[in-house]
Amino acid sequence: MKHKIAFFDFDDTLLPQDSMKRLIYFCLKRHPWTFIYLFKMAFLGVLYGIKVISFIPLKQAILFPLNHLSEKELEQFYQECLIPHYYLNVVDELKQKKSEDYLIYLVSASPEVYLKYTDLPVDVIIGTKTLSKDGKNTSKIIGENCKSEEKVRRIHEILKEKNIEIDYDNSYGYSDSLTDMPMLKLVKHRIRINKKDGSMSQFE
Repeated sequence: MKHKIAFFDFDDTLLPQDSMKRLIYFCLKRHPWTFIYLFKMAFLGVLYGIKVISFIPLKQAILFPLNHLSEKELEQFYQECLIPHYYLNVVDELKQKKSEDYLIYLVSASPEVYLKYTDLPVDVIIGTKTLSKDGKNTSKIIGENCKSEEKVRRIHEILKEKNIEIDYDNSYGYSDSLTDMPMLKLVKHRIRINKKDGSMSQFE
């Protein structure tokens, strides 16, 4: 079944700054002792920079707060640290598309474990998956980092599962970055979000 879809990136598209950075600040404020993990993160950052390791170990180090925050704290994080920073014009655009019977896909490299607490009227959330063990969240990534071509793979996986075909001519994609061009090429209308103020323009 063909359907109009609006794909929205999250970080620097619906709000400024990488939400994972905000997650680290949130964790350090509540659990100051976790600053010790910053040393591991910095060390792996150097190894990644000189191409000794892949990005996955570094991202797992960046996501150390997931090992220490409860579900309640993750929900608080979304409500207190993300919602207040939304670009209101982009949120209005998302809600307008929803009112026009678009399917809204939130597609991000950020982890699903806190994106699931969104208050936005989205139909599908696609983010980086992380392992839950014995009922507790961990920073261990399942599969690939949800970025660039991986976003497209995950989108196609969901579309196939739901038996949906993208109405290319009438569908939209929103992102701040050219790294999302593989996803944006799934639709005709490609909207660039200015990460400084949330203003919108056409990708050239």
